[in-house]
Amino acid sequence: MIFSSTPRTLAFLLALPAIAFAAPAAAQSDNFTPEGGVYVSLQAGVTSPSDETFTGVQDPQGASPGVAGAPASVDVQSDEGFVGTVAVGYRIPKRIFGLFQPSVEVEYSYAEADVSGGSFNGGNQTFGGSAEVNTFSINYQSDIRWSDNQKVIPFWGGGIGVAEVEPGVNYFPNNGVATAPTFAITGSDTGLSLQSNIGVQFVLSDNIELQTRVRYQRVSGLDFERTFVGGGANAFNADLDGRFETVSLLAGVRYRF
Repeated sequence: MIFSSTPRTLAFLLALPAIAFAAPAAAQSDNFTPEGGVYVSLQAGVTSPSDETFTGVQDPQGASPGVAGAPASVDVQSDEGFVGTVAVGYRIPKRIFGLFQPSVEVEYSYAEADVSGGSFNGGNQTFGGSAEVNTFSINYQSDIRWSDNQKVIPFWGGGIGVAEVEPGVNYFPNNGVATAPTFAITGSDTGLSLQSNIGVQFVLSDNIELQTRVRYQRVSGLDFERTFVGGGANAFNADLDGRFETVSLLAGVRYRF
């Protein structure tokens, strides 16, 4: 995975603002007149979901095997995947503390990643499939500005919204008998999405800027189902609770009107 440790990644994100603020703070002057306006942005990149554990209690129904009341703990490991965003925003013509220019925007993002492995209750199973995430959010961005002629603009920000997470995870026991998926994690659920961003934009003209950013996103309060799908069945087995957490690297363009 791109980022092998979420804590280390978060520490990196927290350290970047101090690095970005150091140089402009020393060069702060009155040579910056904030200009406002509407903009649109498009970005794409790679996302690296963290390994997640979904937990619940088995409640076999119909043809589904299992022991009622027994734990259901599913560990899911994911590969890197694709993420894309589109946003419409407004840059506010204000200076905050003499150095920051805020923007607000509405954004839609789509992400998908393949499942690379996992286990049920610590067992030995073959996992596969994928997951898709659709997010609608309201974001805040603060550009770090100290000159009208500034060509490299650091920024930081965050967002809050809702995300629909739809897993398509399937697996079967490595017992030498099953050759097709016998269980699946299915359904879709919507949870609260929180995200933080930090990055740099490069001014190409009065209207066009290139952007690159690192984003951390967490979606909490998700509820899925573990079902038995062997032999064409579709029998409920357990209700699973969990979350979705990922770090993404994105790049794209912003056009200011």
